[in-house]
Amino acid sequence: MYEELLTDCGLTKNESLIYLALLKLGKAKSGDLVREARVSGGKIYETLYKLIDKGLIKEYSENGIKNFEANNPSSLLEYIDEKRKNLETKEKSLKKILPSLTNIQASNSDSSTFFFKGIRGIKSNVYSALQNAESIKIMGISSSKDEKFNNFWRNWHTERVSLKKEAKMIFSDRNTEYWKFFKNIKFTQMKELNHLSPSAIMIIDEQVFIFSYENDFSCVNIKSVPISISFSNFFDDLWRIAKK
Repeated sequence: MYEELLTDCGLTKNESLIYLALLKLGKAKSGDLVREARVSGGKIYETLYKLIDKGLIKEYSENGIKNFEANNPSSLLEYIDEKRKNLETKEKSLKKILPSLTNIQASNSDSSTFFFKGIRGIKSNVYSALQNAESIKIMGISSSKDEKFNNFWRNWHTERVSLKKEAKMIFSDRNTEYWKFFKNIKFTQMKELNHLSPSAIMIIDEQVFIFSYENDFSCVNIKSVPISISFSNFFDDLWRIAKK
């Protein structure tokens, strides 16, 4: 349990094993640690000096022989705090160059198609598209998919409402709990058109997202002005004939 937590905090497996061995032994020579921690003798000094650099152990000489001892375990908190401060510094630097990185990406992606699989990859992209969205149109919405996917979209639309972004939505069913959720939130216009499409399609400005819930959550994301206009016009035609 301790080893796993230490590795989660940023130590390597060998660093975790040696640090725990030092806590147990109090003080030890390198050979003692090889036996107690069961690590390779060829890596022992490299690992010990990395732990010294991290402020977690100390070295001293006794009768001309190197000994090592763990610092107070509170030094782990100091190590984590230093890592956190370094990450905050890097985060600030990254925020400064994000506009430049975005411009580089935009200049090379006038028309692109991407494929995402799994909630994590899809989440990043649909939430990013939402932030600056001016037009949101969604069709082929069904309540029958797995509830975890319905909850994903409830959260996304809750964020949309908090940003006061309007959306037009065409459902392929009605009077379900999922349908009622959208009926009761702001900035949402809903209509119904049975058997609309086999997939849910979302048009956000110049992007088209085509979703599939077969086996796993997947998405084709098309970034193209002509294609987004084509899908948007198709949505508008369906909107005119759909039922309120």
